[in-house]
Order: sequence, then structure tokens, then C-alpha cells
Amino acid sequence: MAKQAKKTKKRLGKGLGGLLSTPVAVPLREVAPEKATPVAATKTPDRAEQAPVKEAGTERAFDEGISYLPIETIEPNRLQPRQVFDDDSLGQLADSIQKAGVMQAIVVRRSEQGDGYELVAGERRLRAAQIAGLETIPATIKQVDDRTAAEWALIENLQREDLNPIDRAEAFDRLIVTFEATQKEIADQLGIDRSSVANFLRLNDLEDSVKDAVRDCRLSMGHAKVLLGIADATQSKFIAARCMREQWSVRELERQLQKGRKQSKSMEKEKTPLEMYMGSLSEQLGNHLGTKVDIAAGQKKGSGKLTISFYDNDQFEGILDKLNFRPVS
Repeated sequence: MAKQAKKTKKRLGKGLGGLLSTPVAVPLREVAPEKATPVAATKTPDRAEQAPVKEAGTERAFDEGISYLPIETIEPNRLQPRQVFDDDSLGQLADSIQKAGVMQAIVVRRSEQGDGYELVAGERRLRAAQIAGLETIPATIKQVDDRTAAEWALIENLQREDLNPIDRAEAFDRLIVTFEATQKEIADQLGIDRSSVANFLRLNDLEDSVKDAVRDCRLSMGHAKVLLGIADATQSKFIAARCMREQWSVRELERQLQKGRKQSKSMEKEKTPLEMYMGSLSEQLGNHLGTKVDIAAGQKKGSGKLTISFYDNDQFEGILDKLNFRPVS
């Protein structure tokens, strides 16, 4: 039976949808690239559109209100899952900010020392604002604990389609290990299949240099899935390096691995067409279920053995869901 969660455990991403899916309104204001215009000089919007605004440095900032904070007082999020930021994309965002200002407030919390702020969500906007030369940035100040701040940062990035597979895999792993989230909770929060979560988690088993190659897009998610089938880390690293050097497609990588297997087994009995079919079927079913699957034909015609591996209770329940199996109580 799966481990019961503690009653005090917060639900993953609680309250995040209302905070991040809808932009926090920022009052219209003229922003020069080199210096933000003082709040007092901003154009006052209609009352229906106006959000509470506080000067940077005020003692209090009410929840959902907007403060214009000095950028130099904001520290990066310690649990930021995104390791790679695209320079071209940041440059385009910086150009947009120079022309129209920051259209959506970032989210911060007060630092533990109390003399500044720690970013919770909106690191791309913060970085782009720095590139654009702004001295202040609109922000909502939230009083949240470490766990909630980490969840918000993770979910904000996971909801972005351009988060690379390795950062996504490590973020999933952090949610599970640090916050005891389940694969089903993550899948439900992001609107994806639990098998997809399981497949991403498998990427954490890649050799470090291979993970780096996938992180910076020298290898694709498809390449990574194929390389996961190589048990020996040294061999995986060697094959990945050759794949990048010779710019193999995923199909060519599969062909080269199959060729290598044939060469290494040249002294052994060649596989029959049935065995080759079973091997292909095992791989396809494994990808569908998000786990390792072995299919072996028996001695009697039409007989055989199907082995489905799982590594924790949550993954086991996910496999049962994929098989549409509901045990009788």
C-alpha cells in the first residue's frame, strides 16, 4: 500500500494557478531604459483597472498589491529549476520591456535577513529588466515559507513548454524527494499523463555528461530515451559523444546501437525473427507504461513470459492505471 501522506502536508502548487496563470495588473507608466519613472509621476488608470501601489522601500506591502522594488535588493530564487536561459529570448524580452515596461509583476518574499527580497517567480522578467537597465521592477510581496516558494518556482517553470527535459526531470525529482509529491499529483497539476512524468524521471539515470548534452540541446529527448537502454555508463558516454560528433538522428542512433549489438554477439547464436519481434515489442510496451518491460517466448508455441518492472508504489499504481485495472476491495 502506498505511504499515507501526513495530514499537515500542503497540496502541490496550492493557490498557484490564481497567482501565475492570470497576470497581476501593473498600472500604466512610462519607463525609460536607464531609470524607472517615480510612482508619483505615473498615469493614474481607471479605478476599475487600478491595483494598489506602494513606493519601493515602504515598510508594508499588502497581499496582491504592487510595489516598485529596487532590482538590486532582489536575490535570485535558491531553488530555481531552470539552469539554462536563452540569451536571444531574454534580449527580445528586454527590448519589449524598454518599449512597454514590465507588463506582469514578479513575485517575491522578504529575505530571511529582512533587508531585501528573494525572488519566488518571474526570473526571466527580472533578468530582462536588468538587461534593459531598469532600476526598479513591479512586484507582489508574498509571505510564504520555503516549501511554498519552491513549489511556486518549480510549477511556474514546468508550465513553460521550453523548459529543457533535464531541468524538467530534476524538478520532478525534487518535488518527489523534497516535498513527497506523487507522480499523479505532478501529472494532474501539469495536465499530462503519469507515464510522461515517469519517462522524464528516468532521465535522471543518464550519465552526467549525457545529461548536460540534453540540457543544452546537443542531444534530444529522443536520443536520451535510446541512450537509457545502455546499461554501462562508460559505453553510454562514448556512444553519446560519437552521436553528437557525427550528428546522428535518433533513428541513426538506434541503427548504430543495433549494429553494435550484432557485432558483439557475432560469436553467439543469432536471434530468430520471433526474438527480434519480442525485443521490439518489449521496448514499445516499456515506453507506453513508462517502465522496463521484458517479453520472452516460451518453449511451447504461443507461450511466454511478460515481466513488468516497477520501482515504487506510485509507479506501480501508474502502471495499473495504464492497464485500466482496478483491484477488487
